Amino acid sequence: MPPALGLTVQLTLSRRPQECAGWQRFVKCAEKCTEMFLPSREVDFAPFIQSVTFCIIITGFYGVDPGTLSPVDVTFMTSALNRRSDSTSRRTPLYPDELHEMRERVCRWVGGERASQALETILPAYDSMWRLAAVTLAYANGNQHMHNAFLDFNENPTQKQFRSFKVKNTRPSVGAIINEVLRLHPPIQRIARKRKRPLWKRLFYPAQEIADIGAVHRSCVYGTRLETFDAMRFHPQHERPVDMQLLAFGHGGLSCVAGEWAPIATALIVAKVMDRVDDVGFVLAGKVFDARIYRNTRIGWDGWVVRKKEKGQVS
Repeated sequence: MPPALGLTVQLTLSRRPQECAGWQRFVKCAEKCTEMFLPSREVDFAPFIQSVTFCIIITGFYGVDPGTLSPVDVTFMTSALNRRSDSTSRRTPLYPDELHEMRERVCRWVGGERASQALETILPAYDSMWRLAAVTLAYANGNQHMHNAFLDFNENPTQKQFRSFKVKNTRPSVGAIINEVLRLHPPIQRIARKRKRPLWKRLFYPAQEIADIGAVHRSCVYGTRLETFDAMRFHPQHERPVDMQLLAFGHGGLSCVAGEWAPIATALIVAKVMDRVDDVGFVLAGKVFDARIYRNTRIGWDGWVVRKKEKGQVS
């Protein structure tokens, strides 16, 4: 794990992250990166949140000055990372020239010694975080209670605020909202583990066991109305409180390192975007988000845009 990334993990898990210099830097980077990619008129939502997320990862985790990043380079990297995610799922090779250009840019930003390790870390972090941020923003679009929770977190980005339920415990916390998005849309769909069996059994049983995380997250242990977005199911006093941990980032030795810090870091991205795309200066426009339809959150964003509001324009 890169040193800067390891430091961020510690900061996000600390009791008072607002007092840590690394977390404060991450907060400032989130603000600057969001501002960088706001449109002069209109931009498609998916490229916008992808660019913001990548910019925050490279600046917040690796100490890169946001002012040194070219939007053209960021767009190249997000497009290449998207193709790499697709190629991983489809088992198709990438072009060597593209890999070379990706490494050249990362080397320029973080230094040659950290470039290879940074590339290995950036891909899973980016792929998980932009989709988690996008889906959270889509669910919260037009929901005032969710907006208020994230705006409170924007003003006071601490673990306590992240976990605090609202309106006398009748409205979800930011953490509960993120958990419900992860329950319905886990970034890792399946995990596999090898099974140790006697030699004679290996002829009759598979060498690996596959767990379908999407199916597990829709089991009765998570309550009722399992296809419905209900972040309050994570409240400890809910009529059927969730008593099983999410498997959204894998489990045990097969868990993704992003599971420790990605939820609160992504919540900060969402909070900063909401603070600027506030229906006053900018507006997020799109269709109603339905968990039953949008299982693959890499696609399905056609028609979603971030638009600058003209003076006198009414939402």
